[in-house]
Amino acid sequence: MSRTSSQTFEFSTFSKWLHWGGMFLVILLIIAGTIMVNLDDGSPQRALIYRLHGIIGMLIVLSTLARIVIRLRHPQSIPEGMTDKWNIWLHGIVQWGMYLVMLGLGISGTATLALNNTTAFTVDPSILDRTIATVQGHFVLTRLFIVLVVLHVAGVMRHQLTRSDVLRRMGLNTPLGKSKN
Repeated sequence: MSRTSSQTFEFSTFSKWLHWGGMFLVILLIIAGTIMVNLDDGSPQRALIYRLHGIIGMLIVLSTLARIVIRLRHPQSIPEGMTDKWNIWLHGIVQWGMYLVMLGLGISGTATLALNNTTAFTVDPSILDRTIATVQGHFVLTRLFIVLVVLHVAGVMRHQLTRSDVLRRMGLNTPLGKSKN
C-alpha cells in the first residue's frame, strides 16, 4: 500500500457522492443536534429531532464504512504537490481520524440508546439517562470531529490555493487556486 506523489489520482463518482453526501448529512446532524439540546425533554419536536439525529447518524456510519472499504481497496496517492513529510503525515492522520471519529460517534450514540433500552426509531428523550459514559464520550468525540473538520477544510484550502486543484478532483470545478489547463 505504498503511496507515491507521481501518480495522478481522481476520485470515483461514487466516492465523490459519498463525500459530499456525507458532508450534507453531517451538516444536518449538527443542526439537529444543536436544535435538540435546546428543546424541552417532553416536547414532541425534541423526540422527532432525536429520532432524525439517530437515523442520520446510522446513515453516516454506513457511508463511512463504505468509504473505509473503498480507501483500503483503492489507496489514493499522495495529493499532487504534497512533498513535506509532516504534511503527508498530517493528511493521513486527519483523513483516518475523521473516519474513526465518525465511527466512534455512531458507536457512542448507538450505545447510549442501547443502554437506555431504546433505538433511533423509538427514542424518548425524556427517559434518557444522560449520566452514562457514552453521552460524555459522544460529546468529546463531537468536539474532536469539529477540530478534524476544521483541519481538513484548512488543508484542502491550503492545497487548493498553493499546490493543485484538489477541489476539481472532488467534483467541484472552481476557478479558485491552482488548476491544470
